[in-house]
Amino acid sequence: MRLLSGTTLHNLGFAAALVLLSLLAWQGKRAQDVLLDANNAVADSLELINVVQGMLSALQDVETGSRGYMLTADPEYLEPYRDGRERLSHLRALLGHMLAGPDRAEWLAELDASVARRVEIAAANMERRDQLGLEQAAAAMAGSGAKEAMDALRAQLGELDAEERLRLAADSALAEKVLEQGRLQAVGGSMIIGLLMIWFLVAMNRNLRRQAQLAQIARAGEARQNALLRAVPDELYELHADGRVDVLSQSEGSRAAAPPALCAVLAEHMTRHPDRNLIVLDWKDGHGHDHEVRIARAEGGESLAIVRNVTEAARARRRLRDQQAFLRSVVDADENLIFVRDAAGRVLLCNEAFADLLGMRPGQVEGQRVQDIVGGDLLAPLLDGDTALLRELPEFPELRRAQLAVNDASGRERWFQLLKRPMILSDGQRLVLAVAVDISTRRQVERMKSEFISTVSHELRTPLTAIRGGLSMVVGGMAGAVPETLRPLLDIAYKNSERLVRLINDILDIEKLESGRIAMHLQSVALRPLVAQSIEHIAGYAGEFQVRVRLQPGEDGDVEIDTDRFAQVMANLLSNAIKHSPPGEEVVVEVAKRERVMEVVVADRGAGIPEAFRARVFERFAQADSSDVRTRGGTGLGLAITRSLVEQLGGEIGFDTQTDHGTRFFVHLPLATRRALPPTGPEDRQRVLVLDGDTAAATQLAAMLDQRGYAAVVADSAAQARQVLAAMPVHALTINLALPDEDGLAFVYALRSQAAYRHLPVLALGVEPPSAERDAVVGGAVGLVDWLSKPLEPTRILDAVRACLGGADMPIHVLHVEDDADLRALVATLLAQERLTLHAAGSLVEARNALAQRHHDLVILDLMLPDGDGSELLAELAAASPPTLVIIFSALDADTTTPDADSGIVLRRLVKSRHSGATLAGVIGDYLRNWPPRTASQGDPLP
Repeated sequence: MRLLSGTTLHNLGFAAALVLLSLLAWQGKRAQDVLLDANNAVADSLELINVVQGMLSALQDVETGSRGYMLTADPEYLEPYRDGRERLSHLRALLGHMLAGPDRAEWLAELDASVARRVEIAAANMERRDQLGLEQAAAAMAGSGAKEAMDALRAQLGELDAEERLRLAADSALAEKVLEQGRLQAVGGSMIIGLLMIWFLVAMNRNLRRQAQLAQIARAGEARQNALLRAVPDELYELHADGRVDVLSQSEGSRAAAPPALCAVLAEHMTRHPDRNLIVLDWKDGHGHDHEVRIARAEGGESLAIVRNVTEAARARRRLRDQQAFLRSVVDADENLIFVRDAAGRVLLCNEAFADLLGMRPGQVEGQRVQDIVGGDLLAPLLDGDTALLRELPEFPELRRAQLAVNDASGRERWFQLLKRPMILSDGQRLVLAVAVDISTRRQVERMKSEFISTVSHELRTPLTAIRGGLSMVVGGMAGAVPETLRPLLDIAYKNSERLVRLINDILDIEKLESGRIAMHLQSVALRPLVAQSIEHIAGYAGEFQVRVRLQPGEDGDVEIDTDRFAQVMANLLSNAIKHSPPGEEVVVEVAKRERVMEVVVADRGAGIPEAFRARVFERFAQADSSDVRTRGGTGLGLAITRSLVEQLGGEIGFDTQTDHGTRFFVHLPLATRRALPPTGPEDRQRVLVLDGDTAAATQLAAMLDQRGYAAVVADSAAQARQVLAAMPVHALTINLALPDEDGLAFVYALRSQAAYRHLPVLALGVEPPSAERDAVVGGAVGLVDWLSKPLEPTRILDAVRACLGGADMPIHVLHVEDDADLRALVATLLAQERLTLHAAGSLVEARNALAQRHHDLVILDLMLPDGDGSELLAELAAASPPTLVIIFSALDADTTTPDADSGIVLRRLVKSRHSGATLAGVIGDYLRNWPPRTASQGDPLP
């Protein structure tokens, strides 16, 4: 539908205004006429009402005058009477004029009759007054009908009055309505006319503004066009059909003529491609500049040519290609895997090493999604974490994987160290850059290194243990008296063997600390006795330097540590303090309880640590003064090992030093959550814990044990028994396995899993189980000494307790599995005085043969044997009936054999050169004194 133009709308609006003005004028004239008629009608009605009211007033005067005269006979009352009759006559004539017409004639006649009758009655009454007197006249007036006549007149005239008033109200309402309509019409019309006038004014102003704006836009467009033509670096030319070329714009605002060479090129391509609307070509001018030319055809045979100088862009493209080639050369030269992925999973960039993993070239991988690449599933380990990095998660600024295995296209397993970081491009696109370092060779070297260390450990520690053990026995006089001429040489040999042992242990320890392969066997113990023991062990070494070591009095506390490793820490700190103390001085050791830690302090009186060396105190092979290394000894590894061990124990180490005043090393260890068992003094009676839910039976047994010299403690539940074990030393346990709060065997199993109670003798009291179950728990890993069935015999109980705490005369068979004959001979010499029969085996085969011939109560096991790993025997020893207990004595630190793996049969783990043969003999002696002897199995040959 076509819209009306602005001019037509203006004309129509003007015509509408004229029509409205005409209508308003006509409506005003009509309203005026209606108002005039209404006003006349209102005036007539008012006049008629006045006449009616006048007649009623005249009649009232006639009645009032006649009544006054009747009462008083005073002629003065005749004046109102006469005046009323005159006015009544006049008003009657006026009313007749106003109501002239046939419709009112009858009504007027009736009115005249009523008026005449009333006047006659009034005249007759006055005449009776004159003739008859007041009383007779009054009596006659009461029956004359004057009142009825007067009421009839009032009713007739009141009806006329009411009619006229209704007509008056109707005429007034009509006039008001017409007046209101006229007013509304006038207001509405005026408003419409006003709006039309405002519209005319606004439209006129808008047209004027639009014309001004169009003129301004035209001027600005022309200016912008001129500025654009000047600012655009492109050159614009207009090509005419006759071959002319006009310059529209040139670089730098110049308007020189078009270059002839360009004109020739334009004409040539226009002629060569007459059917193309857009022609694009490259052109090089006489100065060697590169240009891009676009020719667009227009109507009328005219064309527009745009010439752009692209010399810098061409150079940039060439530089970009060079950079891409350089980047490709760099990443392809890197042997590590380098690749970049986007959010869609496409590989945007990869080097030859990455593509070679799939047996492809980079061009075959780039631009492809991993799932679309043949063999792409091999890359799954390398893609871990990409989603988190692409989601902009703040907790993933980068991703590292220490090592992960990937199989390449040939099926060969390779190990990589992976690093990934997000990349954000200028357009906000998020990518992931990944670099995977091939550590396969490094892992192989580490494996070879580990194997080498294991071999070195075995090949060095085993002969050193034999050498040191043999020298110790000779120096100690176990082989007889030593000639005085040989003692200095033996002392030198023994001292240097100890020095060599420390050196080898330090080197092996630092290697294990670096690789994180040192395992800690933690237990809750009191700290002060361990420190005192360390001081006692190093007393001989301190004597060589003429230095005393003194333990200050102080508070004790429980810590959860590996006792062997803590002894190593103390040995390093004490030896270091002794070496740096002048002769005659003392090293002071303090043990104190702080807020949440136990503190051990070792302070010397030496020269202090030089300022330049303090930052390197805990570094490996660090020596403050290398000039006296041979005099004092040491490898520079002790403090480095000490710091690593303290940190693995959950503590911290530090030092304070003053030049010429000495150095104070301190170790902080966290307090243990479980109270350690206090040491048992020699004066204490042997304590037996009686665990039985039957309180009466337990009390009776405790009284019987007290009478025999034992200290009995009663517990009626497993929970109470644990409290007793944590609060005091216990030397034996009797248990009724029918406990009220826990299974008795489960309680014993849990007890045996703790190193502190591994040797605790246990005697079961109660209903004896079937023989198969009894054999499985009596002795061995569960370690029940015996199972006494009810009813219990006091004598037999006492014998069993005495066996637990004192021992019997049954022979003990011990098997020593060791491939080094010299060390076997050394151990045999050390154990010669013990109550046992020692058997030897140099390999796994010999050990299995020995185990098949007889049941052994204890096995001393080396883990490195010529035909296999000694730990293979652990499962077989645990499966024996009863299980055979084991002491591991090997060059390895035995960290690979966990308590879960050894089925609870390993009593101790001793390391050659770290623990001497004498230590082994002491452990076996402790076993013989604190563990009940086994009953020889039927069929076992005699030793």
